[in-house]
Amino acid sequence: MAPGSALSRRALLGALAFVGLGARARAALPERIVALDWPSAQNLLALGVSPLALPERALYGELVVEPALSPATLDLGLRSEPNLELVLQLAPDLVLMGDDLTSLRERIEAASPVVMFSADGFDGTDPVLKGDAALQGLAQRLGRVDAYRLFRQGFDRELDEARKRLRHYDRRPVFIATVIDGRRLLLFGKNSLFQSVLDRFGIVNAWTGFTSAYGHTTVTADRLAQQRDARLLCVGDSSTLALEKLLASPVVASLPFIRSGRVARIPDVLFYGGLPSANRFARLASMALAAEG
Repeated sequence: MAPGSALSRRALLGALAFVGLGARARAALPERIVALDWPSAQNLLALGVSPLALPERALYGELVVEPALSPATLDLGLRSEPNLELVLQLAPDLVLMGDDLTSLRERIEAASPVVMFSADGFDGTDPVLKGDAALQGLAQRLGRVDAYRLFRQGFDRELDEARKRLRHYDRRPVFIATVIDGRRLLLFGKNSLFQSVLDRFGIVNAWTGFTSAYGHTTVTADRLAQQRDARLLCVGDSSTLALEKLLASPVVASLPFIRSGRVARIPDVLFYGGLPSANRFARLASMALAAEG
């Protein structure tokens, strides 16, 4: 055999070995993934991965909405108590879960690898930046960095479009709230994911009082009187009837921004879902506030 032929044979064997290693690496990447909470499911879907199963599937479609679930995704029961028997039967390549389900980790890890996933900013970091880092980390774990880049580019475009919509906004501060009943609201403060998005448009949060580490607090409607020039942004279709009762209250009806009709409404958005939630909120809030302001 000529020296050149031997070299070519060694090069060919080396190339085949490299291809084999690459194929094994790809095969090792998890494809069948169970999400034990909604943020995990949202972020998987943002990367183009449809979870095998998640808790409260129907409610996800109503309250989280996007990214949309595949019809083939199974329901695991309650978020607070997911069906572990079904998870174990599915034998997924990977299970994603949040910190609130840590007690289940040991049992699940006996059958499938587990990754603890958190996309919120409850640790005091900027919620949008935390969500971005979480999504990027998940993409690296799943070998879907290109999908992350595409989603991030889409998010940046969404922010640009929102800024264009809001270029004539009157710059009034905004109360961001979900109405609980005819008297109380869940108010989102400066450390919330929602406000983190509005910060990028230069819109100030009207609430200056206490806010929990989770970015919200429960208040009675009269507490909104502290900002006479504010606007109210109501988040959630589920609170529509409660909002009507609230607005009919004499105390609430007397608030300057209520009398002036400065109330905007948007559908439900998950307030701790990371970048996918931020993307949805940026679009819906900018459209609603642009129409109001």
